[in-house]
Amino acid sequence: MEARTIPTEKPAGWSFRRFISAAFLLVASSVLGCGALNPAFVSLFDPTGQGAFSTIDNARGHVVVTFVNNASVDERLLTFLESADGGGLVLTDAQRRALRPRLRMRVRVTFTDTSFQVVEFIDGSSNLVSPTFDAQALPDLNQNDLNTVVVQCDVAAVTVEPGSAIDVFVPVQLKGYELVEATTPGGINTFELRATIPPQFRVLLTDEVDDDGNVTARRNIGVRDVPSATLSPLCGSVVAVVVDGVLSVPFLDGIDDDPSFDQDDPNTSGGVGGRYEFVVTVR
Repeated sequence: MEARTIPTEKPAGWSFRRFISAAFLLVASSVLGCGALNPAFVSLFDPTGQGAFSTIDNARGHVVVTFVNNASVDERLLTFLESADGGGLVLTDAQRRALRPRLRMRVRVTFTDTSFQVVEFIDGSSNLVSPTFDAQALPDLNQNDLNTVVVQCDVAAVTVEPGSAIDVFVPVQLKGYELVEATTPGGINTFELRATIPPQFRVLLTDEVDDDGNVTARRNIGVRDVPSATLSPLCGSVVAVVVDGVLSVPFLDGIDDDPSFDQDDPNTSGGVGGRYEFVVTVR
């Protein structure tokens, strides 16, 4: 089996040879929503030189794979980021409405000859972070903005890369507290700070369920909301991985005004980063 991994950065000297045809964009945008395949945001390249990835003009038949980020940002998190304690992020109303969680996922496109390509999609707002945080200290935050590729037929399957995770960037520092019981009669139990977690990409966890499918621990993604595999899409298809949800962080009310949580509360700690739903469509 031949494995050809695609670099996640645009190769030096890379440039568009031509934007996707207006007719194709009209059809795709009607399916995925306005701006979903805006050519200003479409990244098409062939670093292998073997023609696996190409512009539509040169394709003998193609399948489009796109990552559509429709998730939003929790109002309380935004309010904190704009406060003095959160760094004083300055946003216009339009910028506020346009903010999207920074999400990344690795997708494997397997061809009928068993060779495959692995692509890392990153989409969302790279400026969604406190001004006090040095975004350059986290290269992954600015690595790329790849959200669409075009591959030549024939495609056997489009799946999330086995063994990989879907991540979301949590743009604030989190404080982890532990409830300490009083050691004297009549004493008061208190929360004590045990850890501080800097802004970082966090793995989105799937709900834990029992043998009957009942949720035993709520996390970031429901078991029915994970991206499903697409098998044998026809040439000319658009395979869209669409994510909805809300980026959020916990606040331990009455203890700290900053984002914080009880480390001994598995439901809260396991759900840091928000709640998401992934739907895969083929048109």
